[in-house]
Amino acid sequence: MLFCAALIGLAAAGAVKAQPGERASNLLTRGDAIARALESDPGVAAAGEGLRAAEALARQARLRPNPSLEVQLEDFGGSGPVSGFDGAQATYTLSQEFELGGDRHARANFADRETGAARIRAGLSELDLREAVELAFVEAQAAEALVTVAQSRLEVAKDFSAAVDRRVRAARDPEAARARVSARLAETEIEVETTSARAGAAKAALASYWGGAGDFSIETTTFFNTAPRDANNNASPDIALAEAERDSAAARVEIERAKRVPDPDVRAGFRQLRGIDESAFVVGVSVPLPIWNRNSGAIAAAKADANRAEYAVAARKRELAREIAYLTSQAEAAHAQIKAYAERIIPASERALSQSLGAYRQGGLSYIEVLDAQASLTEAKMRQISALLTYHRAEAKLARRMGALSPDYSQENSQ
Repeated sequence: MLFCAALIGLAAAGAVKAQPGERASNLLTRGDAIARALESDPGVAAAGEGLRAAEALARQARLRPNPSLEVQLEDFGGSGPVSGFDGAQATYTLSQEFELGGDRHARANFADRETGAARIRAGLSELDLREAVELAFVEAQAAEALVTVAQSRLEVAKDFSAAVDRRVRAARDPEAARARVSARLAETEIEVETTSARAGAAKAALASYWGGAGDFSIETTTFFNTAPRDANNNASPDIALAEAERDSAAARVEIERAKRVPDPDVRAGFRQLRGIDESAFVVGVSVPLPIWNRNSGAIAAAKADANRAEYAVAARKRELAREIAYLTSQAEAAHAQIKAYAERIIPASERALSQSLGAYRQGGLSYIEVLDAQASLTEAKMRQISALLTYHRAEAKLARRMGALSPDYSQENSQ
């Protein structure tokens, strides 16, 4: 998927900057979060056990039927000449079922297809977890960025409140100006507390993926980096799974077809005739007669299931194409917004606020105009963060659908 190039000088153009001391020992990167989640997630472990079970069944499917040993004792415990065991006949028989019609080959082929599907499911389980952790991580990054915006706004509000207070004491502004600016300062302080609480909640939600606590700081540098991931030319893992399930369904048809051919049971044995103190060999064969049941119903059901799986592949391809088109347009639109805020809107809003503060101190503007300029800058930064969050969410979902999620992405992207 082609995205626009990375923004040059985004931070210098008014983007929210990372906190000083952000590189603390407890700094959590995106790769760290994914690694922790993968180590402890029971869903990934369950998918791995499912793969091992499928591999074991594949080994089992290649085994031939076991032979049977039968011991039969006749003509004893009756009356007259057969009242005891002297006239008993003992027969020892070894029987073996022979699979005709390709039963074992069809069974092994089906098991191999099932193993391939289980392997893809295990990979998808990991991809789903990585996507979920990435989404939670960028949510936490956005929350931290909003805290930075609120703190920056608070610093400006404090300076402006002091300036208004001086002008009110000098009788250059009405008392109402002090009251209004004080109320705005209180709102800003509350906003800092609120955004900090939300950031804590976002970190706790992220830490829940590995059962930890949110006592860490979030790396935020990559949140402002909109460089696309490396291109991945591999097929979508979702399509690969649908195709594997289609192949498995087709292999099931071959199993049901092979069952139409009767499997004979051949027996050979040795008989002891104790009454006359003689012995003899016995042989036999039994073959099921496919008169009433030729497995036609099971074959028809397997064919229908194979057709269903074929349609499912086509349906998933169309669905995936729609999802990719929507997410791509969403990412590109968000990228355009990010660029506009970084290059034009935020720098212009910062200049407007700086000029308004200067003009206010010289008496050229009223405090109302300064408050409006400050609100405009804050709103622009918050919208930029919203656009960044939209971009990263869309980009993570695109990467999941193309199988391009990587636990090392955050480090690679930051470089």
